[in-house]
Amino acid sequence: MNKNTNKLGRNTPCPCGSGKKYKKCCRTKNTSNNRYVEDIPPEVYDEILKKTQDNIAKESLREQNYGKVRPIIHSDFKGYKLVAVGSELHWSRTWKTFPDFLLNYIKAVFGSDWGNSEIAKPYVERHPILKWYDGLCRFQNQQEKDKDGLISATPNGVTAAYFLLAYDLYILKHHAALQRKIIDRLKHKDQFQGARYELFVAATCIRAGFDIEYEDETDKTKKHPEFVAIHKLTGQKISVEAKSRHRQDVIKFDSQQESEPLIKVRIGKLLNDAIQKPTCYPYVIFIDLNLPPYSGIVFDKPWFKEILKTLERISGKSAEELKPYNLILFTNHPHQYGK
Repeated sequence: MNKNTNKLGRNTPCPCGSGKKYKKCCRTKNTSNNRYVEDIPPEVYDEILKKTQDNIAKESLREQNYGKVRPIIHSDFKGYKLVAVGSELHWSRTWKTFPDFLLNYIKAVFGSDWGNSEIAKPYVERHPILKWYDGLCRFQNQQEKDKDGLISATPNGVTAAYFLLAYDLYILKHHAALQRKIIDRLKHKDQFQGARYELFVAATCIRAGFDIEYEDETDKTKKHPEFVAIHKLTGQKISVEAKSRHRQDVIKFDSQQESEPLIKVRIGKLLNDAIQKPTCYPYVIFIDLNLPPYSGIVFDKPWFKEILKTLERISGKSAEELKPYNLILFTNHPHQYGK
């Protein structure tokens, strides 16, 4: 065989899948004591190329499903499942799936003492998280396990709400962005809804490829947005604010659902409060509408037209006027309304 065919040529497409030539990509990285690694048999090169492309495809699919977050770091060791969360290591002999870990993790975050004290209360007096947990347990008991002892089912509203809370807590901790004060706020029933939405917004920014930098809340001389988000690739900084629309008893899962024609979004005060906060960077405002599930086209809904009128009033009459924000994201997660 000709010697040249055994080499990964300088002009060969790089096996990393970047689309660049090898000489302008990984050739300069493949050094050891200033020697280039070039002698690679064709069959080895083909295998490297295939595995690299497979890994790139898997990573791309993972990002599509979960966002630009760190992968789950886990391992098996002597009968234990190990999961790393940021600088912490969690383990158990009973976990079979990642949701099993999440069920354990949320209890570890809030503490067993707090959880047990809430469970001891009558149901109507419990914290919403423990009401969700009660509903989750009831839902699990209604499902049949397969031969491996696993449950496969589409979650109902309360189950989805509980798991999403656990997952957002995990995401923030895994990216060194979970503050003790937000955990404390989540434990207070009167602060829970706002704190839960702030948690969701921070986790969403992380999934979008941002790092989180919190404002100095000890500075009482001025109002602050929730945090500054820094894009990992571009370095672009944005100020982020989160506002959640409160509705009577909705968060408790026992509310009377409003009929859709009667629903009013009433976001004027939330938006006014948000734009009063001074910012140094482009300003992004998240607003949770907290509406019940709906069907049909969003843009035809009376409450959507109400949103447009509110924006027109607050943003100014002239289209050329400088707006006090750069982007508003309206979100709605109707899990708390039930199934």
